[in-house]
Amino acid sequence: MIACLAGRGATGHSDGHWSSGESHDFGTVTQGEKVVHIFTLRNDEAIPLTIERVDLSDRSMAARFVRVIPPGKDGQIRVEWHTGQVAGEVEAEGVVRFAERTQPPLTFRLKGVVRPSIELLPYPAVFVSVFADESAERHVRIVNHEPRPLAITRAEGGGRHFAFALDTLEAGRVYDLRIQVPVGVPPGRYEEALYLDTDHPTRSRIPIAVNVWVKRDVYANPEVVDFGTVSLDELAQAPSLLELLNQTVLIKKREGEFEIKAVASDLAFLRISRRPAGKSGIFRIDVGLDRERLQPGEFTGAIRVATNDVAFPELVIRVRGEVR
Repeated sequence: MIACLAGRGATGHSDGHWSSGESHDFGTVTQGEKVVHIFTLRNDEAIPLTIERVDLSDRSMAARFVRVIPPGKDGQIRVEWHTGQVAGEVEAEGVVRFAERTQPPLTFRLKGVVRPSIELLPYPAVFVSVFADESAERHVRIVNHEPRPLAITRAEGGGRHFAFALDTLEAGRVYDLRIQVPVGVPPGRYEEALYLDTDHPTRSRIPIAVNVWVKRDVYANPEVVDFGTVSLDELAQAPSLLELLNQTVLIKKREGEFEIKAVASDLAFLRISRRPAGKSGIFRIDVGLDRERLQPGEFTGAIRVATNDVAFPELVIRVRGEVR
């Protein structure tokens, strides 16, 4: 039998006892740090116990151990986790397997939070949704968690539908990036980016995606129905899969109510329903496929929504996909 003894961690965090299925929480570390935890096993049998291998679920982990634990002695498994390729809340598993088939495997889990050395808060991307006659501003805070100061040497914008400014809140440590979408940007979706040049040895250029959606007073969300790849063989074997392909589009008005007069499509195999009837500030359109009418090949088309709104009498929702 193996007695479960206390482990020893090399990250400065408190240790618990290890038994199969339990976990060790190493707390919060900065990305790139190496987390080390040592598990100690005791062989209480009268014969040697042999560790055959330790299977680890993450490639950036490694285990070092002495294979044979003599009778009445302790053995150690040193687990190292290099955190350069992980971020956020992380968890990984290890399974200790023994050469003796009568000894069942033991499982352990390591978990914690890996904080990027340079953190972009609240997200490493910007999402702005705004109406055409409005302006909007979003902020990204750049936080340096490393001991060495961080200098942002240049900020470069790669978009035509937003402006930006960079403010220093704490030199070398904290910066505030302001992204502004001005009034008058034409309606549409824009996927753009800006770039921060720094003096960091490995993150000399930090890209930040800027996603801008400028809406009309009456708009569809989403504006495209994408069915992806549809397999006729799979639908023949499991017809219920057809329901999983159904898509939902919401038609909204900024203020007040309107009425949908008609919904039509140039794709005959679409099954379209809408609700509610009458006037509303928001409508739901469900779009499905008629399996009997599907033919192999790529397809593109549109759903046209006619309304009683004078300024926006028609909305066009693009449809695409492929049948195999």
